[in-house]
Amino acid sequence: RTRNYRQLWYSDNLMTSGEQMEFLILAWYVVNETQSPFWVSLFAALRFTGTMFAPLFGIVVDRYDRKKLLAFSRLGFGGVALTILALSFSGQLEVWHVFVLTALAGMGRAFDNITRQTFIADLVERTDLSNAVALTRTGRDAVQIFALLAGGILLDRFGMSYTYLLVMFFYLSSVLFITRMRPPPRTPTARGMSVLSNLRESFQYVGKNQIILALLLLAFLVNLTGFPMNQGLTPVFAKEVLGTTSTGLGQLLGAYSAGSFIGSFAIAGIVNIRRLGRFMVIGAIMWHVGVLALSQTSFFGGAMLILALSGLAQSTCMVTMSILLLGNTSADIRGRIQGLRSLAVYGLPIGLLISGGIAEGFSVSAALAINGIVGIVVTIAIVLRLRGVWQVP
Repeated sequence: RTRNYRQLWYSDNLMTSGEQMEFLILAWYVVNETQSPFWVSLFAALRFTGTMFAPLFGIVVDRYDRKKLLAFSRLGFGGVALTILALSFSGQLEVWHVFVLTALAGMGRAFDNITRQTFIADLVERTDLSNAVALTRTGRDAVQIFALLAGGILLDRFGMSYTYLLVMFFYLSSVLFITRMRPPPRTPTARGMSVLSNLRESFQYVGKNQIILALLLLAFLVNLTGFPMNQGLTPVFAKEVLGTTSTGLGQLLGAYSAGSFIGSFAIAGIVNIRRLGRFMVIGAIMWHVGVLALSQTSFFGGAMLILALSGLAQSTCMVTMSILLLGNTSADIRGRIQGLRSLAVYGLPIGLLISGGIAEGFSVSAALAINGIVGIVVTIAIVLRLRGVWQVP
């Protein structure tokens, strides 16, 4: 089992490297081609088109071989990247191409996330689950730092086309490690029932479990108000407020990832973590404090520090959330609950579009300030209403 998890860990890190470098390249391309915060936010929102189908994806993940599903998903990312690469080298790439292909990849991103998150619980013992989740996040955060910094520098020096060759390498290499896995046999579930019956069972399960309900509500909230900062608004903030280049953008996003790495690494090193619910809630609140603080600065060094601290809070929140969700869900319905968890990611495209509209009409700083305030207030409201999440050991 340890060998299988190790292969998945390598594959995830290569996949994340490709995703993050691709995001930086395409976001900077859209920023410079459109000069519009809204269009940049729309591009970022299209990266998550598949979230609306997440519950259906969860049923598929419970029914079929997860190794094969993950391999096919990551081959799909390689195919989309190859298309963008060909258009870029031929000089025919346009903004609408980026939007269409990003939306297509967005379908696969939701499916890939559900499969990967569910697969982890198949590959490690329950006693090792907390550390496995944290270690997975640690690896992803670490390679994000490299991918974003390297992507910004390479984009400045060699241009989009040649930098995209590295994106292709990462995606295809991630598939290679999936093929090396030999996961233990698993009895597929969710068969013999209609799609509606599966969905009904999933929602009933959530309705009876206060902790799971609170986790899903908080997951939706942080996607709505927290993630738009680094997933769409930072490229606009870097250009309009800080007046920096793609290298500077890479440094800003790299600082955020560095903070995330520190947080997830710290959690991975703790053998028996207690009061996970409180860790998660405090992380969510401090994350939104960081979003609010970023709206008030125009100094590059200050922005890097705020982003690093925000990344630390974000990883504390998200790693503990993943541990709680996997640890409090029975194995036979885990894929479907992960599907509902990924449905919560639909808050991100909604949040990006709202934030982009505010940034277009007012300023990117106003969008960040509103997100920060709303996130703090609603997090507290959810915890006061569903107190079980604060008390969970």
